[in-house]
Amino acid sequence: MRRSGGRGLAFCVAAAAVCAAWSVSAGAVPAAARPAPRATVAKGHDSLELLSQSTWVGPGRSVFQLDLAVTASDPANETLAVDVYPLLTTRSQFQQELAGTFPAPGYQGAPVPLADLPSGPDGGAELDLPVNSPAGGLSLGTTGVYPVQVFLQKQGLTEGKPLTTFLVYAANGARSFNEHLGVSLVVPITAKVPVSRTGAIGNVPAGAASLLQADIAQLAAHKAAVTVQGSASTLEAMEESGGATRAAVSQLRDAVVRNGDELLPTTTLPVDVGSLVSSGLQDELAKQLASGDATLTALLGTPPSPNTWALPGEVDRATLGALSSMGVTQVAVPAGALSQLPSEYQRLTFAQPAKLEAGGNQLLVFAADSELAARIAEASSSQQAVLVANQVLAELAMIDLEAPNDPRGVVMLPPAGTTIGPAFLSVVLSGLEGNPLLRAVTLQQAFGSVPVATSGTRPLVRQLVGPPSTGPLVGASQLGAAQSAVSDAGQVFGKGVPFVAGLQERLLVSTSSVWSGHQRSRIIAGVERSAEEELHKVRLPSSTSITLTSRRGRLPLTLISGTPMAAHVRLVLSSEELSFLGGSFPGGSCTAYNPGSEECDLHLVHASTTFEIPVTVRTPGAFQLSLEIETPGGSFVAAGSDTIRSTAVSGVGLLLMVGAALFLVVWWVRNARHGRRSRRLVPRPAETVEDGRLPV
Repeated sequence: MRRSGGRGLAFCVAAAAVCAAWSVSAGAVPAAARPAPRATVAKGHDSLELLSQSTWVGPGRSVFQLDLAVTASDPANETLAVDVYPLLTTRSQFQQELAGTFPAPGYQGAPVPLADLPSGPDGGAELDLPVNSPAGGLSLGTTGVYPVQVFLQKQGLTEGKPLTTFLVYAANGARSFNEHLGVSLVVPITAKVPVSRTGAIGNVPAGAASLLQADIAQLAAHKAAVTVQGSASTLEAMEESGGATRAAVSQLRDAVVRNGDELLPTTTLPVDVGSLVSSGLQDELAKQLASGDATLTALLGTPPSPNTWALPGEVDRATLGALSSMGVTQVAVPAGALSQLPSEYQRLTFAQPAKLEAGGNQLLVFAADSELAARIAEASSSQQAVLVANQVLAELAMIDLEAPNDPRGVVMLPPAGTTIGPAFLSVVLSGLEGNPLLRAVTLQQAFGSVPVATSGTRPLVRQLVGPPSTGPLVGASQLGAAQSAVSDAGQVFGKGVPFVAGLQERLLVSTSSVWSGHQRSRIIAGVERSAEEELHKVRLPSSTSITLTSRRGRLPLTLISGTPMAAHVRLVLSSEELSFLGGSFPGGSCTAYNPGSEECDLHLVHASTTFEIPVTVRTPGAFQLSLEIETPGGSFVAAGSDTIRSTAVSGVGLLLMVGAALFLVVWWVRNARHGRRSRRLVPRPAETVEDGRLPV
């Protein structure tokens, strides 16, 4: 048996009057004059589902209307009853009664047979509770939130689980409050889209596409401002799919422009920001952001906010430090990621931004309400989305009434991977429009309109309680080498050619979180291999022998290019036996940087190109000429050598030869004149020995 409560009620319930008034709305024609069609009651397990309800009522005479889908095990013998509970004074009371813990029962209305329930506007059973009506019903005078329980009964016993919702009453003075709670709802427009290793985006899965179309239709149907966290890859896939999916993108563009919705920054593909930062890949993150923001701007006609971020998942100091260095000045993060609040802020819901230390800088941070985030996740995975949405609106009103004249704001940030359902979104957005206690704001507006919390005379500073950084990007250990290879290819073939642009795109794609570590490693290795293979198609022919017959000559050197692209390379020549003269010629120029070395800047446009390099031979004979092909930046491409044979005689050699010849001539002449044997040693042929003595 239910007992009467005693918490200083601001209302009273006349059970008979409530029963009589359930099917009569304020100002409506009496049921006797206009018979209402009876509600359809399904047969099955006893349950109640909320199809719609009044977001708020008041001031003065009004009607709190409920439309319920009723399922009963014994419809002919069951009744519908309702209890309205006393005014809530704290948010903790709200949460307790939401969980079904009621400190004191409220007032019980007379049960109504299910067969007597009229049909509601959404096809269920209509339950109307008159407020401040002369005919009776609820008498309310104080602005506030009142719990309501609806339940099935059979022979005085409750059947099934009661349905708990809340009645928000706004008295005459509610709209005159100086401030209303700013509610910033972050709406993710994202889905898992297939991505190829070259970056080609597939279609959004049919189920996800239908859900996103329904969400976008709700954004277009309501004027309440929201913050859109759109995925560039998802919206691009929707645009390219055509039909109703493409029309949804156009509808979102119109809604964003008309309502002044805020777009948050996004990456080209989904990424793990923390892992990129931990791997030292801030440049890749910046590229992803620049590309993603350009996509959003092109598709939705509005650039994303450059300095505002929302991080629904895990947050670490390294990530925030990197974002801060990229110009981010304000972020929304889950409340659980931040340090505990000082005691003076623990009595009421904390609904202000604070300072946050990150990478030596201070950001502004809004702690996204964890209870409301849990409600969004609950609504996305249950059949009670409408009920949960109305509970959320009532809880927001409860937060506002904690300090109704203070500028405060609440951020509703869905957990990572959660998509808001269209039923929840419809109720929340319509409930925020014209709400006497709440106002819809973007995240940027929330930061701009709610003052920073203070601790004493200084701004309140909070800290992250998570790990300092996340783990590095798995499978990206060779990314640096692949980037160098692609950079070399860009220098040789041009950064804008399709081949190089394709490699750059594949590297950017590899940093996405859609890949496993093994898949990422294979993509990166494939890019590096492709770049190096194309570079090595620029080569030197097999070693040859070049003969120079004069002291000055031209070396005919050939370079082979097996790529269809024009190539810009540097050829380095070195030999201690040659002096290089430099100069220009069609397709290139050479510069000697020391007596035995020269660099040539060459442009190759044919499969085989021969250049004649002017040189001076310093030493005759055979010697080696070393050749090395490099990128314009100095990276190695190929190497080889040629044999140089010089038959030319130098000036010094010629002088020595002439001198030697003169010496031989002189020697021969002298030898011819004095070459006969000395007379004292050799007798003249005509002389004879007369006295037996040798001639003197």
